Amino acid sequence: MGQFPPGQQFQPMRPPGYPYQPGFPPPRRGSGAKAFLLGWLISGFGATVFAGLLLASYEDLSKVGLRVMYVIFALVLALAVGSVAGKVGGPNPGAYVAPALLAMLAVFLGTTNGYVFVLLDAGGSELLEAMLEHDPGSPAEFWWKVLKGGFALLGLALAGGGVFAVASIVGKRQR
Repeated sequence: MGQFPPGQQFQPMRPPGYPYQPGFPPPRRGSGAKAFLLGWLISGFGATVFAGLLLASYEDLSKVGLRVMYVIFALVLALAVGSVAGKVGGPNPGAYVAPALLAMLAVFLGTTNGYVFVLLDAGGSELLEAMLEHDPGSPAEFWWKVLKGGFALLGLALAGGGVFAVASIVGKRQR
């Protein structure tokens, strides 16, 4: 058996092209928990901004304008949440599911909260209390009826599917 030159240690044989020692999995990249947390924060911020935009523009906004604004909001939210979830979640597709669901929830809550903000601004708290006592589901009915159902579902699909698609693209580039 030969001696090693001074300063060099014994190196175990590894299969070619395998940078890790056999028996140990490669280190995980990405964090599903961080993707969830950042998706939650961005979705909550986006829903609040959209509700504020509805409040600021309700006097001049038509039903068609509301539908266009809703679809654009779903797309912008999908890009924002998807890019962050893909960057933080890495190539793990399981890390994209929760942010996609959170974006869908944000699209819904942004619209319904905007409706509540408009009612508070237009009629005050007495009108809002009376309306919610008589029909507590009216914000959800507003979301469904004013957006004609199809646009409501389109916004949800764009938000959820867009987050997953963008996160997948960004996550694969992380490899």
